[in-house]
This record gives sequence, C-alpha cells and structure tokens, in this order.
Amino acid sequence: MNGPSRSGPDRSAWLLTLLLLLTAGCASSRSLPPVDLQASGWTIQETAAAWKPRREAPELLGELLVAHHADGSRFVQFSKQGLPVVTAQLTPERWQITSSLRKGRYGGRRPAPGQILWFRLDSLPPNALWPAPWQLTQDPSGSWSLLQTRTGERLEGAAN
Repeated sequence: MNGPSRSGPDRSAWLLTLLLLLTAGCASSRSLPPVDLQASGWTIQETAAAWKPRREAPELLGELLVAHHADGSRFVQFSKQGLPVVTAQLTPERWQITSSLRKGRYGGRRPAPGQILWFRLDSLPPNALWPAPWQLTQDPSGSWSLLQTRTGERLEGAAN
C-alpha cells in the first residue's frame, strides 16, 4: 500500500525545512550534553498539547514541556505517553533537535533556525510575538493554538 504522496506547496515547505536544517547545521555525532532539569536555575512549564506536523499528517496528542535556564538555555520537548517525539535544545552557543519521526540529530551554532516551531517556543502559553506565517490565537480560558499557515503545522495547548 502506498503512503500519501508529497506534492505542491506541502512538498515544497517540507523540502525547504529539510534544506534549511541541513544548511544551518548538520547531522552530527557531537551532541549537546543531557539536560538536568533538576539542577538549579531551571524554570519548567508543562501542558497537555496536540501537534499536527503538517496539513495532511495525523494529529498527535501528548505533553509539552518548555524549560528555561538562567544562563539563556532552553529545552523544549513534545512527548507522547512519556516517549520523546521531538526534543529541541538551545544553549547560549549551540542548538540541537532530534525527533523520533526522522532519523538523525541536527545541530549547529546559534542562532537556531527560526522557522522551526520548537526553537521559537519560549513560554506556555506562547508569547504574542509570532511572525508570519505563524498565527497565535488564545481564548479567554487560557487555551491557545499556533498555526503555520503555509504548511498547516499546528500546536495547541491547554490552559495551565
């Protein structure tokens, strides 16, 4: 059985993201050290979340964790039933992203690729400063949604 074909704007957006990842950094065996969120200096926020990686992809329900360190480091992880799906890590000098949806680990020197959702997410709920093509909506209950209008990628979170 054949899977969905990639065509048109969705395929172009996927290829552009892959190309930017490969030119901004590289698949690397040199990884950032593990993050110890129990160490002093970390502020952690968590919420239930739903992520749809692209318009034609299925929605994944899971947990979203955003952590900041006093030194400017950031750790963002979307997991499902305790298993990491996407993990993005920023230090003052470097960035790294891994995903169980794609093989490999990508990283490089800062700045991190700004078009990648996980590097832009800095708080829960997200701050109101999201550039186009991203759209942030928040309702009075505190729930929020981020939509990338070109690719259909969407991340939704519950009120904390």
